[in-house]
Amino acid sequence: MENKQELCAVMRQRANLYRFLSRIYILEADEKLLAQMKQMSFPEEPGDADLRDGYASLKEYLEDVHFSGDENPGNVAEKVTELEVEYARIFLAAGVAQGTAAFPYESVYTNKKHLVNQEACDDLTALYAAKGLKPREDMYRIPDDHAGLEFEYMARLCDTAVSACEADDEAALEESVQEQKTFFEHHLRRWVSLFGGDIAKHAQTAFFDGIGRITRGFMVQETAFLK
Repeated sequence: MENKQELCAVMRQRANLYRFLSRIYILEADEKLLAQMKQMSFPEEPGDADLRDGYASLKEYLEDVHFSGDENPGNVAEKVTELEVEYARIFLAAGVAQGTAAFPYESVYTNKKHLVNQEACDDLTALYAAKGLKPREDMYRIPDDHAGLEFEYMARLCDTAVSACEADDEAALEESVQEQKTFFEHHLRRWVSLFGGDIAKHAQTAFFDGIGRITRGFMVQETAFLK
């Protein structure tokens, strides 16, 4: 298998980013997440303008997150509260007017009436059941076309591709890549770029501005990678 190590690395990176975004969309930020993100290193030259600006926004926000130290009272609790409020406003439309939220459901973006639990949700319920995908116990019970679940599913497909690369199983790798292409074309490509754009448009913190831009930029990269 040509460039096996490089291909494994790309699949692993994609799985990590899909899983990171899944975590962001399914649950509000907490101190543990912010601590983990403070240790992350972001690509300096990701190639896409949205990814570059998105990582810069996240870095800017995280630089202002401080944990308690010997001479530092810290502000992480205030930052967590700020992000909880932002999460509720953007994704749950808590206390906002119509048209100023980004609902994280494929049905809302692909159904003419912009309703939840429509055809896309039914399709994904059947797909997840066939593949044995079940939400983690710490996840809220959410419709199956939620962005977080779609991203987790794609991460699992990337994991399968990594395993196939490591085993030099070209047939399994080809099958996994084809599944990724099909899932991306039938689901993610139809709505996630718009969703990411809406997040960036409605964000009032650099954190969610960054997340929205990263999401939109990642979809651009995925479109090129999976063509």
